[in-house]
Amino acid sequence: MALVPVGHQYELANMSFIGQYDLLINPYRTWGTKSRPMPDNMKMVDHYEKGKYDFAILHLDQQCVNSRVGKGELYKQVNEVIQDIPKIVINHMTPLHDSLPDAEVVKRVKELVGDNFMIVNTHKARKMWGWGKTIIHGMDPDDWKSKPKEPRATIYVSGGGMEKAYKREILRNTINLLNEWGFKFYWIGIDVKFATFDEYREWLSRSLIYMNLSHQSPRPRARTEAMLSGCCIITNRHQDADTFIKNGKNGFLVDEDPVQVATLVSELLTSRCAEAKKIGEVGRKFAQKQFSRKNFEKQWLEVLKEVGV
Repeated sequence: MALVPVGHQYELANMSFIGQYDLLINPYRTWGTKSRPMPDNMKMVDHYEKGKYDFAILHLDQQCVNSRVGKGELYKQVNEVIQDIPKIVINHMTPLHDSLPDAEVVKRVKELVGDNFMIVNTHKARKMWGWGKTIIHGMDPDDWKSKPKEPRATIYVSGGGMEKAYKREILRNTINLLNEWGFKFYWIGIDVKFATFDEYREWLSRSLIYMNLSHQSPRPRARTEAMLSGCCIITNRHQDADTFIKNGKNGFLVDEDPVQVATLVSELLTSRCAEAKKIGEVGRKFAQKQFSRKNFEKQWLEVLKEVGV
C-alpha cells in the first residue's frame, strides 16, 4: 500500500515479486496516466483495510515538516492509521529547506519517520540525514530505446518550488545564454509537453543531450531515463553523480557555472556532435547494467527481509 509519486510507484509495482499493489487515493496528487500507464496489478483504494497487506510504503521529503504544506498532514494521517504491518518510508530529498536550517529539518523528519524504516535515494542523502538505507533505483532497460539523434538539448525538472534544493537560476541563466547564442533548449513540461508515456520516451530516444543541474535532487529519475535512451548526459557533481559519471566517457560533469555549461552544450550540438552520440551510447550501456530492475529488486528484497516481511 502506498502514496504517489507516479514514476517511483510504477517501478515498485512492476517488481517481479510484487503481487497486488494498492495505491491509496491522494487528494493532492493523483496517478498521472500521461506520465505512466497504471500497471495491471495496481488499483486505487479509498481507505486502509487492516489485515489485507504485508507492508506499506509511504513517501515524504523536507516539505513535509512544514504544517502549511498539505502532504505533511496527509503523511501523518496515513502513518497513524496503519499500525499492524511494517511501514517503509521513502525520503526523496535532502534536509535543504527554503526557510529552516538543516538540523531542524532533520529533527522534524526523525519525528515524522519514528520507528518506521527509512529509505533514501543516494549515499550522500543518507549522510545528510544521518540515518536510513540507500536504494539505487532501477528500471527495465527494454522500456527505453535509443534512436537516431536530433541535435537538441532537453531537461525535465519541475518548474517551481524548493528553490534552494533545485537552484533553478543556474538552469535559467544557462538557457538564456544558449538562446542568446542561437540555440533552442527544451524544458520538458514548459517548452514541450506529452500526452502519453510513449511520446515522452520517443522524445528522449531522439534527444542528443540531457542536462541535469538540480542542486540537491537525489538521483533524478529523468536523468537515468535519459541515459537509458542514449542521451549524452551533462550533470553537476551533486548527490553521488560524480561516483558513476566518468567525465568525457559516459557523460559530462560540470560546475555550477552557466557559461561553462552553455559552452559545452553548444559545442556538443555542433562541432562535437559525433562525440556526444558516442558518449550517449556508452552511458546507455552503463545504465542498463547499473540501473537495472534486477538490481533494484535485489535491494528491495534485502530491505523486506530486514523489516520482517
